[in-house]
Amino acid sequence: MYTLYGRPGSGSGACEAILKLAKAPVKIVDVEKQPDGSPAPELLAVNPLGQVPTLVMSDGSVMTESAAICIYLADLHAEAGLAPVPTDHLRASYLRWMMYLSACIYMSELRFFYPHRYTTDPNGADAVKASAARRKDFEWSVFAEALDDKPFTLGEDISAVDIYAAMLISWIEDLDGFFVRHPNLKALYRRVAATPGIAAVWSRHGMPA
Repeated sequence: MYTLYGRPGSGSGACEAILKLAKAPVKIVDVEKQPDGSPAPELLAVNPLGQVPTLVMSDGSVMTESAAICIYLADLHAEAGLAPVPTDHLRASYLRWMMYLSACIYMSELRFFYPHRYTTDPNGADAVKASAARRKDFEWSVFAEALDDKPFTLGEDISAVDIYAAMLISWIEDLDGFFVRHPNLKALYRRVAATPGIAAVWSRHGMPA
């Protein structure tokens, strides 16, 4: 039994979707921020950073960082077919794009939505946000070009990369405009959302169907 600390609309969405597809027993704990914006005490008790997602295993050990959790779960529940095995020639691309999405696009999203965290200048938040917006547009273009006309990132079959990418896509403010610029990412998003088991998770997190 896993315990997944998360929040609707957060980075826990991809982790929850992978657990759902793996049919793994999990207790979902939604933790809201305190009125002053600080993390909930129950979350701080397991993760001193106060961040979601946080995954607690049955032995009490704790995992943080959304991409790491997704990679771990997809490997551990290989029967779900969400990750190439280490000897598969697609493993390198799988790891590359998982890291790219988390280290580049996810971080640009954080700078875009929480620009005040990334500057000590009281007047600097607007510049941080504008820079993040330009950067994530470029980063999505790189990902879209790599996807090309493939159904999924690695080819014919869905993987954790696609679930993670779809979660990030759902955070885009002007989604209609984004899909006009990147029709192949629209098609990818729709394929992920249509995967049996994922629709319920997407709905719970308020993600577009």
